[in-house]
Amino acid sequence: MTNGEVKITSYPSNQLAQPDSHYDAAARGVVDMGYSVHSYRPGQFPLTSVLELPFISESATEGAEIMWDLMDEFPELRAEYDDVELLWLATSEPAQLYTTEKQVKKIEDLRGMRIRSPSMEVNSWLEEVGATPVSMPMSDVYEALDRGVVDGMVGPTHTLLDYSLQNVIDYVTIGNFYMTTFYGAMNQESWRSLSDEHQTAIDPIKGRNMAMQIGAMHDAQSEEAIKTAKAAGAIFYELNEDEIEEWRERMQPAIDDWIKDKEERGLPGQEIYDKAVEQNLN
Repeated sequence: MTNGEVKITSYPSNQLAQPDSHYDAAARGVVDMGYSVHSYRPGQFPLTSVLELPFISESATEGAEIMWDLMDEFPELRAEYDDVELLWLATSEPAQLYTTEKQVKKIEDLRGMRIRSPSMEVNSWLEEVGATPVSMPMSDVYEALDRGVVDGMVGPTHTLLDYSLQNVIDYVTIGNFYMTTFYGAMNQESWRSLSDEHQTAIDPIKGRNMAMQIGAMHDAQSEEAIKTAKAAGAIFYELNEDEIEEWRERMQPAIDDWIKDKEERGLPGQEIYDKAVEQNLN
C-alpha cells in the first residue's frame, strides 16, 4: 500500500488514552489515531446513536451501509466528526439478549429483571419495558452473570466468545435490539502531514470500504459465537415479525424520547430515524 513508508505504532491497554477519550485525544493531537466505541461518550455523537435504537439492522454489513448512507445524506451527522479526519464508522453485528435462569420470549418476561446495559439508549427501552438496566464494564459481566448480580445482558454476539459468556448463559433471545457503533479517527494535522501519494494509498481502507470489511468480520464472528453457544447448551429463541412489532410498540416511547431530544437540539431526529428504518426495510 505505502511500501512500508507509513508505519503505525500501536499502544494497547490504554497507554496513551482511556477508551472514552480516544476521539478527543485524536482531535487534540495527543495521539495521531484513536479507535473506540461511541457509547463511551454519551451525548457527544447524538445522531450517530440512531443505530443504537432497536430493530434498525440485521447484520453488521447492513449496519455499515445504513450508517454511510446516512452520512451521505445528513450533513448534521457528518458534522459530528468535523474536528478529526474520520477514518471509518462501523457497527457490530446486532445485539441480542442473553439470560441465565429465565428464558425471555415475551416482552413481559423482562419485567423485574436486572439486565446489563451498555448505553443510555438501551437503558431507556429497558426501563420502558420494566427491566432494571445495570451499567458495568464488560470485563465484570461474566462474574456478575455467574453470581446472579444480573439476570442477563444485551450485547453483540461476538462478546460471547470475547468474554467466554457461553459458559454462564442459558438462554439467547434473538431480536436485533441495537448495534454497537465505533469509529477510527485521525488527527487532522497528522493526516495533512502525509503526502498526497500516501493519502491516496490509504483512501481505499477508509470510509464505507473499511466499514464494510469490518462489518463482514463481525458477521463472521457472530456466526461462530452462535455455534459455540449452541454447542455449550444455550437455548435460542428468535422473535418472529409479529413479536418484533409488539416489542417495537412497547419500546416506542423510548424511541420517541430519543427523537424529541434530537429535535429539541435542532437536529433532524425524526428524519434520520425514519431514514434508518427505511434503509433497513429496503
